[in-house]
Amino acid sequence: MMMRRNLSAVLLSATILGGLAGQAHAQTGGQENATRTSEPAFNEIIVSAQRRSESLQDVPLSLSAVTSDALETRQINNLASLSAAAPSLQVDADNNFSVRGVGTLSFSNTIDTSVALAMDEVNLGRPDLGAPMLMDVERVEVLNGPQGLLFGKNASAGLINIVTARPVIGEFSGSTEIQASNRATPQADRNAPAIIAKQVLNIPVSENSALRLNALYGYQESPLTRIVGVDTGDIPYVNVPRRNYDADRNMQFKAKYLYEDMSGLSVYLIGDYNRIKSGLSRFNQTYRQVEADSPVNGIVADAGSEIGPDMFLELTNGGFYQDLKTGGAQAAVSYEFDSGFQISNIFAWRYSNTDQNLDVDALPVADVDTNYSTTNYDQFTNELRLILPDTSRLTGQAGLFFLSSKLNATNLLAGNQSMPDFVLSGFPFCVGATVTPGGPPNCSVSNDFFLGRSYDATLDTTSYAAFGQLTYELADGLTVFGGGRVTRDQVDLDVEQGQVRTFVNLGVDPGTFEDSYKNTNFSWKLGGQYEPTEDIMFYGFYGRGYKGPGFNTTAITGDDGIARVVPIDPETSDAFEIGIKTSWFDHRLTLNVSAFHTKFDNFQVQSFDTALRTFVVQNAAKVKSRGVEVTLGARPVPGLSIDASATFLDATYDDFPGAECYIGQSNCGPDGTFNAGGQTLPLSPKFTSTVQAMYELPVSGPVVPFIQGNWYHRSSVNYLINGAPGADYGSADTFGFSAGVNVNDRLRASLFCNNCTNEHIPSSIITDAGEANAGRLAFTQRYGLNAVRQIGVQLQFDY
Repeated sequence: MMMRRNLSAVLLSATILGGLAGQAHAQTGGQENATRTSEPAFNEIIVSAQRRSESLQDVPLSLSAVTSDALETRQINNLASLSAAAPSLQVDADNNFSVRGVGTLSFSNTIDTSVALAMDEVNLGRPDLGAPMLMDVERVEVLNGPQGLLFGKNASAGLINIVTARPVIGEFSGSTEIQASNRATPQADRNAPAIIAKQVLNIPVSENSALRLNALYGYQESPLTRIVGVDTGDIPYVNVPRRNYDADRNMQFKAKYLYEDMSGLSVYLIGDYNRIKSGLSRFNQTYRQVEADSPVNGIVADAGSEIGPDMFLELTNGGFYQDLKTGGAQAAVSYEFDSGFQISNIFAWRYSNTDQNLDVDALPVADVDTNYSTTNYDQFTNELRLILPDTSRLTGQAGLFFLSSKLNATNLLAGNQSMPDFVLSGFPFCVGATVTPGGPPNCSVSNDFFLGRSYDATLDTTSYAAFGQLTYELADGLTVFGGGRVTRDQVDLDVEQGQVRTFVNLGVDPGTFEDSYKNTNFSWKLGGQYEPTEDIMFYGFYGRGYKGPGFNTTAITGDDGIARVVPIDPETSDAFEIGIKTSWFDHRLTLNVSAFHTKFDNFQVQSFDTALRTFVVQNAAKVKSRGVEVTLGARPVPGLSIDASATFLDATYDDFPGAECYIGQSNCGPDGTFNAGGQTLPLSPKFTSTVQAMYELPVSGPVVPFIQGNWYHRSSVNYLINGAPGADYGSADTFGFSAGVNVNDRLRASLFCNNCTNEHIPSSIITDAGEANAGRLAFTQRYGLNAVRQIGVQLQFDY
């Protein structure tokens, strides 16, 4: 009874501290192996945030390190779920990431992301390369703020660094993990089953080498239920069969080979292949709010659904699907000299091939059923680094980086606005008409669709960089550091557009266009850290981040009546950060606090051009992000670990002329735009926190029971740049729980629940373009796999 009272008091204290704290330098994400040890002190978390292995508590920057145990105990199987363990991170419906409120506000694939991705020291140039599910991951690091020096192509807002487990030389071992679950399906009398199976096998090849094999299979049905059939037949013009995927399917394979010898030579080879099918759980679109006089109300009611925040019945007749293949190979060779100097080289090839279509009108009518696209991306990178010994006062690294990538993207956006065929084929629409000489009412052309656009774009990117960062110990405990990076970028775009004939052209004039853009940038960082004791570290730095140039995907007709492809200038960020990292009571308690202030210039942002009736990307904004982050980790009694972290954030536009208005906006200009200066960035909560508690019961014997609980809180957000009231979502709270047994540190079995209260949090809320064209304000929403309650069992067997 006394033990239960003490545990309740500790959990209550941790919850209060987690609510008051922000999130700073490291979300320890389960703080290593909480279910498998009863040691009173924390095991040290080793991270590679500065491209070398070091204790998280010694790294002079803010990051969240989510370990493999945290990923397993919270069933975090992909990057889209990572925000539940890293409060500074938010993810939208298109898997665009934002850190500290700042991310990529565009779905154009011809610009870089503001939050970069890296896996096993290789920069991933496009978000699709990070789409595979997480398997055999040692940890995921979320680096907060600009990363201007060490991680390949620079990122202006942050970085997600995935570190997978390396082969273990001299050991034959393996692991089999199975998760089986059901998700809730609001408005429908069914369950959405899911099964995820992961296999790891570590095989010694010789006394100096080992092979590690990974395989994953995933099947996860969407929580949305389709009640309208998908139209049969091919998509017009591209002749691709219409189809719909109601479940996500993943098949993934990876092989890793490591050779190390006593001379200091290391060779690390990785190859992987991933095939992913997704659809309804990513591209779904249902109506959240429409005006009373809209015909959408009747269409939705006749189909058997009801408009509102809990609309989980899918009515589109055009279907949703995405076929994605991605993979690649890389080779890392390093040699450490007797002097301690180390030289390394990493060469990598990554690719992705995507084929997808989504019905954009959200209704069982043939308004705009086709948004079909293909994307083929290849990148080659090489990085050569020289690492100085860490045994002297002067340490650091320097290197050269090269990237060459090619992206080919095609798109057909088209529809016939539900018009009858006999009306469409006649003048003036002339869709599918017989061409007849003479003037009206004869058709002199035959259009493919009533409205639409089409393009085929090829983007070639070349990036060279030279970088270095040095650290010098001025005195015992006092260190200064500084570094710089010179980057030379060139992007070339060739576009052929307007291949289909339409009566209404969505901002794309037929023709072939090309342009090139070159830029040289110097990004840098200066700072210092002071350790008055081995358990307290103060740090501070100021630096500049960088995001390279890009292009709008299509040529745009300007005020002079001439169509041209429009380049997008680079985006830069100036960041200031100070912080303190502390350990107390023989490392039973850690408390880290940081404060930051970052300004972005030439912020790349997408907005809707009402005259062209299409989206364009422009350097239209200045952005400010500032706040405080705090992390608390505690192990007050044997077997109990508590981790709490949170972010206090203020992310706003300083200036943004030309932002698109919503219908009825009071401060809207005559051109349909306004200055969004002072507006909070979309999906940018003022406060976010997460708390996780794990308790392993102090019993003797091979079978040890454990329980785990977690709570994620996010304050209210708006999903749109213009802050339209219908895109508001209030504060959100999700709870997770698991309980099970650990047998001889080899078999782990548990029952789990995620989002136990079934909080329906949308991944996006946007205004509906079709209703906007009719002068009415309406909102649609998307829901992902995490938007509903999930209950399941998890088994893991290590051998």
